[in-house]
Amino acid sequence: MNFQEKLLEASSELRTRAAALAASALEKARSRVNLTSKRISVLNVAGRELNQVARRHAVRFVKQNSTIAAAVRKDVSELARTTYASLASRPTPKKARRAPAGRKSAKKAA
Repeated sequence: MNFQEKLLEASSELRTRAAALAASALEKARSRVNLTSKRISVLNVAGRELNQVARRHAVRFVKQNSTIAAAVRKDVSELARTTYASLASRPTPKKARRAPAGRKSAKKAA
């Protein structure tokens, strides 16, 4: 065997190994993608079911506690109105005037 034949044989062997490695990696990636897609679909279904359950319980909670919620709303509105009225009726405090900065610099120059 001459050098060229050895080189062709070695490159052929490397191509075979590379093809086997690529096929193995592809198969592994496909299996992971399948597993991931199954997990995502399960999570999507669980998310939809969780939203349905949350809505059902929220509706039930609101129906059962609507009188409490109305009382709270009334109290908070009244508190907001009285707070605004007390803040709006206060006179704004006057700011103390400062001496102009120009006079100070004139003293330093003298």
